[in-house]
Amino acid sequence: MKVKKYTGETMQDVIFQVKADLGPEAVIVNKRKFKQGGIFGFFAKEMFEIVAALEAENNGRSTSAEEALDDVVEISNYGRDSRKIKRNDIQKTASEDPANKNAIKEFINDLKTERNTNSTNFSASNSAKKEKKFRQQLNQKQRVESEITKNKTNVLKKEPLKSEKKQNLAESEAKVETESQNKLTAAQKLQNKFQAKNIKNNNKTFKNSNQLYNYLLDHGVESKNVNLFLKGMKSKLEENQAEFDFETNLKNFLEFYFADNKEIEIDNSQRIVSFIGPTGVGKTTTMAKIAAAFALDKDKNVGLITADTYRIAAVEQLKTYSEIIDIPFAVCYSSSKLPSLIANQFNHCDLILIDTPGSSWRDKEQLKRLNGYVNHDFIDEVHLLLSLNTKSRDLRNIISKFSTLNPDKALLTKIDETSSYGDILNIKENYNLPLSYLTCGQDVPEDLEIANSETIYKYLFGDFYA
Repeated sequence: MKVKKYTGETMQDVIFQVKADLGPEAVIVNKRKFKQGGIFGFFAKEMFEIVAALEAENNGRSTSAEEALDDVVEISNYGRDSRKIKRNDIQKTASEDPANKNAIKEFINDLKTERNTNSTNFSASNSAKKEKKFRQQLNQKQRVESEITKNKTNVLKKEPLKSEKKQNLAESEAKVETESQNKLTAAQKLQNKFQAKNIKNNNKTFKNSNQLYNYLLDHGVESKNVNLFLKGMKSKLEENQAEFDFETNLKNFLEFYFADNKEIEIDNSQRIVSFIGPTGVGKTTTMAKIAAAFALDKDKNVGLITADTYRIAAVEQLKTYSEIIDIPFAVCYSSSKLPSLIANQFNHCDLILIDTPGSSWRDKEQLKRLNGYVNHDFIDEVHLLLSLNTKSRDLRNIISKFSTLNPDKALLTKIDETSSYGDILNIKENYNLPLSYLTCGQDVPEDLEIANSETIYKYLFGDFYA
């Protein structure tokens, strides 16, 4: 049995040391809190100590004492009451039990297989490996259409059609359509919603600036920003002297207005991108979406680094994503070690994504600790993540506080959890902060869209066609 002692300033730090060194199977044997340093008992620093053990294999068996220790695990709740439970009663995580991994792995494996099978330039070694995993699969739309067509054909063969058979056909089609809708991602459902609106009201258009003014005001755009938007649109039209209908002019102006919006672009050099934002905004999931998009769709070498050691779940979640996508992953416990970590473990990567600890915009000390992760001497881009379901007033405060970290772009999350998108214009007018991506759900990597003018028009003016 391997027994080691670990010390640190917080219980979280010590537990992370145990996990990093001995792994998730480690057992806490003893723990204590003590003070270290100081002068004559004053100014001493509070420290935590844990004695952890890891059972060594002994021909598949262990001694009775070791069995007793391994069978019961003490679960610590960070300062609250602890409890002991049997190890067998602990539910395995996705990383420990591959059978419990969610559908993300299967989906990404299918994407990898499909992309590499259709590619004409993949290497012979990769071809052999990926062909072995190849499972040809019709896409969802083809399966639905095929089943509907089959049902129709079978019924039409029998003459005459009775009302009961017609009803069965209708019920079958409705069932298939319902199953299809249930399998759609949040982004696809939202897109279908807007498309349905456009089809329903294809003759409805914006006719003048008064109509546009009232619409934007009703959808949460501040009045001063509506005036600035319309003034800019009028100026651009006079400059171009274009003779189009009002709605076409609006779409053309949006393309100019959001011209600075860009996704992450990789040239011949390595690109390092850091993500900051308040707690609960969705940084970890968004990073996984971007990593999957670049690794699968653009065939880039991507690396993931997390500095969010405050949440054990965040580390485990990002580690699981990295294993699924098959990309390197590391935990950074100090911003001072970040440059050497990148140089030693990620020097082969085209794109490196850094997940920082979520910070309350009210806590100045937490914001200061993020400075090392946004240092523009070696960080190429800093993206500030904002949840669009946040109140407009809170959004202003968040952007104002995080502006001290000099973010380069804003990334809007959870746009599927709101019906008002006016803050997209407010963010642009108030802070002139370009947008990079929009996220609208939990599915990786589908629920990620580039924040171009066409996508923004779809969300910003989708309700006009309702």
